[in-house]
Amino acid sequence: MKPTGVKDAETYAGLVYYEEDGVEDLVMFTTAKKLSALLEYVDKKHSHAKLGQNVYFCFKPEINHLELNLASLQEKPFTGWSIEPHLKPCRLRRCDVDNFGEANYPLPPCCLISVYGSPGAVPSLHYSVPLDGVADPVTLFIHRSLRTAPPPLPSTVQGTSSSSSTASISQTRRETEEGTFRSDIAHRVMTECTSLIKNCGIDFHFLVDKLLEHNIINAREKRGITDDYTRQTTGERMDELLHIISSSISMEGEVFSIFLDILREEGTRRTIKLADKLIEKYNNI
Repeated sequence: MKPTGVKDAETYAGLVYYEEDGVEDLVMFTTAKKLSALLEYVDKKHSHAKLGQNVYFCFKPEINHLELNLASLQEKPFTGWSIEPHLKPCRLRRCDVDNFGEANYPLPPCCLISVYGSPGAVPSLHYSVPLDGVADPVTLFIHRSLRTAPPPLPSTVQGTSSSSSTASISQTRRETEEGTFRSDIAHRVMTECTSLIKNCGIDFHFLVDKLLEHNIINAREKRGITDDYTRQTTGERMDELLHIISSSISMEGEVFSIFLDILREEGTRRTIKLADKLIEKYNNI
């Protein structure tokens, strides 16, 4: 009996979504057998993400992966933009796509790309990314706009003494219209101090409850992080929680202040000392 080719012709879904990460954007391309599964995953685990294009595709016969071709020739200028994958080759294996949803595959396979527009870059990025390894030609496009620069700092700051003027300038440099802390600096502090935060001994469930209380996560996200069905280790759950906190801080500096208060409220020497260290690092950047 001859092969029918049904397996080779099986249709898969791909989805692009975006998240802000400090001064840069994270572009994620993920795949699964069903688009509904991807939408449910993004809604549950990346509720702040902005959805991009979705596509349907078939793998080429005898090829067991697809690859994002980030080195293709570009029709539109991208001067001043940096497009950096977090993994090379930027490739998704068919077996990982097929296994998504199984006990050992709680996350859909994903290609993560950092996109940053430097000052003076062309205002809009329209970067083509062909998918290699699919039966019919498919090209995705990364759409980003250059972020508006913050307003210039005051040239002078009034004060009663030289020291108070210096302190006022330092404070003004870090302030934003949204809150006390500048989101880009606070996000950098969180990123560079991840290991310290993970090892400070804060109670995981206390942290989750406090984040829910301050609307940094919602009830759905809490269930996703704390439910045992995911079979995640405590370390993996903490990684996911810190990712949510850092992403929130990158969009709103006030979240950094809330996180510091939570550390102090935990009330151990380690968490109080950690809060002090984070503030010290913030002020030294």
